[in-house]
Amino acid sequence: MFYTIYDVSFMRNLQHKPTIMKTKQRLNLILLPALLLLCMASCKKQGADYAVPDTETNSNKTDVNAIATTNFKVIGYLPSWAGEVNQVQFSKLTHVNYAFILPTASGGFQSLENPAKLKSLVTAAHANNVKVLVSVGGWNDGDDSAFESFAKSASGRTTFTNNVVNLVNQYNLDGIDIDWEYPDSGTSGNNYALLMQQLSTAMHNKGKLLTAAVVSYDGPGVQNSVFGYVDFLNIMAYDDEGANHSTYDLAVKSLNYWKGRGLPANKANLGVPFYGRSSNEYVDYKTILSRGGSPNSDSFSGIGYNGIPTIKKKTNLGFDQGGGIMIWELSQDATGANSLLSAINQVVVSRGSLAAQ
Repeated sequence: MFYTIYDVSFMRNLQHKPTIMKTKQRLNLILLPALLLLCMASCKKQGADYAVPDTETNSNKTDVNAIATTNFKVIGYLPSWAGEVNQVQFSKLTHVNYAFILPTASGGFQSLENPAKLKSLVTAAHANNVKVLVSVGGWNDGDDSAFESFAKSASGRTTFTNNVVNLVNQYNLDGIDIDWEYPDSGTSGNNYALLMQQLSTAMHNKGKLLTAAVVSYDGPGVQNSVFGYVDFLNIMAYDDEGANHSTYDLAVKSLNYWKGRGLPANKANLGVPFYGRSSNEYVDYKTILSRGGSPNSDSFSGIGYNGIPTIKKKTNLGFDQGGGIMIWELSQDATGANSLLSAINQVVVSRGSLAAQ
């Protein structure tokens, strides 16, 4: 460093300067130790001030490694029937939920759709330090009869739990996501809570995650005891009434509902849609743009959706009031500068965090 070179040169000048008078020699002898002490203190201080940060010493790290400073989660659902694994922006995600596998009435599973895709997803995600879960259930045209059937008995819940453990082991998963849409209050809710308790023990004993997708608000079938069983909940703050089905106000209302019931903020992941709705259709965000919609608007030709400004605003809300953002679903996104996932990531980077879970 320059100050070390300068100090050595200065000392050499002192040593080679002609002697003028004895008093000056004495003065030099007095000053020399003081100068050495001053140099040492300067070196110590300068070394602290100019330490090179990790992000500069290894600029090739992914976003996940470079800015992992808190536990904010970015969770994207990837359906078995849509999207390619090689198109997933893993560096902007912490978790991917593969959707769906359907349960049977006896606590087993129907055949997993596209298992080769799941295997490819797990390999690619793990190479990028992203966790993969399989989501069980889904809307399924409103038919939750299989859940209701096996969850009503202890033997059915045990059978299902054992099958979940086998599924996790078979595909090297990081956990399981329960998407029972929806347990009712009363007996159904009691059975759901008992199921989640048993799954929690089984997953956590193996160091795996247990999560669940829940309705935006008014979900009495999910009892408060469940909050302690799960690692987090994915709040589906979309598909409200009308074309404007996923407003910012709904996001606020949804987080307030679950947190108001006692869900810890760090377990509350705000769901955002990568699609729009009109009175008669569901439309991918990328398709809306291809028809002429703007990435900076929330409506086009009767279709309500979330453009980049709203997605960023919701992501900031997730930081301020929750524990993460959940996306339905990744294949519906646009590419390049219009990508909603990239918009989320811009907020995450600016807030200084992407979780390494």
